[in-house]
Amino acid sequence: MKRLLFAVALLFVVGNVIAADGDNLTDQLFAPEIIPLKLTDFGLGGAGKPVFDATRGTVSSSTELNPGKAMLLSAIMPGAGQYYAGSKIKAAAFFAVEVAAWTGVVYFYGKGKDEEDEFMKYADANFDEEAYRIKEFDLARNAAWGDSGAYSGEKADWENEDWNKRIHYLPREGFTHELPTPEERNRNWSDDQQYYEMIGKYIHQFGFGWNDHFGDDDATPYFDGDSPNSRGYMGMRSDSNKFLDYSNWGYNIALLNHVASALDASFTVRLAKRRAKAELGFRQIPYNGERVDAAGITLTW
Repeated sequence: MKRLLFAVALLFVVGNVIAADGDNLTDQLFAPEIIPLKLTDFGLGGAGKPVFDATRGTVSSSTELNPGKAMLLSAIMPGAGQYYAGSKIKAAAFFAVEVAAWTGVVYFYGKGKDEEDEFMKYADANFDEEAYRIKEFDLARNAAWGDSGAYSGEKADWENEDWNKRIHYLPREGFTHELPTPEERNRNWSDDQQYYEMIGKYIHQFGFGWNDHFGDDDATPYFDGDSPNSRGYMGMRSDSNKFLDYSNWGYNIALLNHVASALDASFTVRLAKRRAKAELGFRQIPYNGERVDAAGITLTW
C-alpha cells in the first residue's frame, strides 16, 4: 500500500507540472505535422510552416480537457482518465486489469493464509517442543559434543541461560538456531513466525521434536534420520508461500496498471488536443505588384 500511495503522489505532482507546462512538453515529445490549407491562389508558404498571423480557435471540445487531471484520475482509478478523455475501450481495458489484479490479490492472500493456519495446526499436533528441549539438554550434558565440556546445571538453569552461552555446550554441527519460548512467541509475532519456520527447515537440529522421527543414531549428536510429518509440513508451508507470492504478484500488477493508465490518460488527452487545433489567419501578401488580402486555416495534429 505504501508503494501505491507513493506512486499516486508522484503522478499527482507530475500531472500538475504537465498541466501547467502548456504545450512545451508536448512540442518536444510529439513534433506536429502541419498542413496549410490554402483558401486563395496567392502562393502561400510551403508545407510544414504556418503562413498566417494566427488567431487561434478550436474545432473540438477536447481542447477543454486537462492532461494533468486525466493523469490524476487514472492514478486513483485506472481507466477513469481514459473515460474522461472519451476513450471508453481503453478505459474498460485498464479497469478490467485493475479488477482482475485485486481479485487475485484477495483470493490468493486468503488461500495463503488458510494454508498457513493449516500448517500451524499441523505443527502443533505433530511437533513436540518439550521433546526437542529435553534432547537439547541431554546433548549439552555430554562433554563429547560441545566446546565447553559438559553442562553441570539443572534443566531449568539451562533454559534460563543465554543462547550465546548455551551454543558452546551443544554439538558443533547442526545446532545453529535458538527455538523461541512460548512466552516469547506470545509477545512477538516475529518470534512466532520464526518458530514455525525453523522446526521444519532445520531438520538436523529440530528433527528430534517430530513425533514420527526415526533413524537417528545416538552416535551422532544431530538428527540424521527421517520424519514424514516434517516433510509433509514443509510441503504445506511451500503451498502457503506460493499462494502469498501470487497475491504479491497481483499487487505489483495493480501498481503497474495505475502508473501505465495514468501516463496513457495524459498522453491520450494531449494527442486529442493536438488533433483538434486549428489556426485561422489573415494578412496582406504581394501579388502582381499590389498587396492583396489573403486568408487561410492551418490544422495541426
